[in-house]
Amino acid sequence: MKILAISHEFPPIGGGGANACFFLTKGFVEKGHEVTLVTANYQGMPESEIVNGVRVIRVNSKRAHKEHCSFKEMLSYLLKAYPVANKLQKRENFDVCLVFFGIPSGPIGYMLKKKYKLPYVIRFGGGDVPGFQERFTKVYKVIAPAIKLIWKNADALIANSQGLKDMALDFYNKKPFDVIPNGVDTEVFYPIVKEESDEFKILFVSRLIERKGLQFIIPQLKKIQDSTEKSVKLIVVGDGPYRETLERIAEENHVSDMVEFVGQKGKEEIVPFYQNADLFILPSAKEGMPNVVLEAMACGLPIIMTPCEGSKELIDGNGDIVSVEGFEKRIIELIRNEEKREACSKVSIVRCQELFSWQQVVDAYEKKLNGMCRRK
Repeated sequence: MKILAISHEFPPIGGGGANACFFLTKGFVEKGHEVTLVTANYQGMPESEIVNGVRVIRVNSKRAHKEHCSFKEMLSYLLKAYPVANKLQKRENFDVCLVFFGIPSGPIGYMLKKKYKLPYVIRFGGGDVPGFQERFTKVYKVIAPAIKLIWKNADALIANSQGLKDMALDFYNKKPFDVIPNGVDTEVFYPIVKEESDEFKILFVSRLIERKGLQFIIPQLKKIQDSTEKSVKLIVVGDGPYRETLERIAEENHVSDMVEFVGQKGKEEIVPFYQNADLFILPSAKEGMPNVVLEAMACGLPIIMTPCEGSKELIDGNGDIVSVEGFEKRIIELIRNEEKREACSKVSIVRCQELFSWQQVVDAYEKKLNGMCRRK
């Protein structure tokens, strides 16, 4: 197949959705397909290069931040990316277009189909589903008819968790949705044997935005520390507009010495943080299917997360799904119960190997794309 992929985020910019784009396009190339990706440029990156066999073309939109993107920046990407995608399709005649995500890239898939009859698949990540991000509520109300038109004309709609599918169906239920989960690279993310330590490391990895919920956990740290003789440390990997607020919350609750903000880390840099932690937490209000949880699981960590989208698929014998109010109790239980931590660790590793390999994910997408490919 000749696959045209459209995504405003691709590493090193973006979060979990960018990660999925990276591994899916890489996987398609490894299976013998030809892949061209149109994405956004950031701080003078190469406008065209080959990444893992994928031809990556970057358009100079108004992307200002590595870890997050405003609606205006998305619109800028859309306006710059469509002419490029149009020229590519006219010249190269792709078989199928894989769109990451409904917003902002969905209109490109729609317009290419109307002009060239190119089939397109939308891969949803969370923020592109109306109702997911409160900051876009007013915008989504205005563009709701356009979103429904784009979804209606898509040849397939794919969510990365059952929870995200249910949220999408609340908005538009006139087409079927498939569920294909995210995957994790177990050759990069894997456990190590840790030395015994008097320190208990709780790890949080994410963009630092209010929706991720870390503001509810920081005030619990004092009671968690008082419950154990171990030295408790919360390590925060990531950056974003909410960082200053979180730092202030830590200071106000007199736990600044227990919280270490290490900033954004690249893929190679981040692995040791997972490998050397004792527990991973994600107190998020909404997700698609969080890649960070999969990465933590692959490194053998027990997981405590909220009942957000993706939690039911990810957690089964390898941790707990609780409200943010329940984190303190569950964290204390795991600190005190080494046997339970070890059991959760083993289950996390097995679940990643058996259910969430990128090879399985790529196979599922390949089957779906083949089913609508113009050259079968």
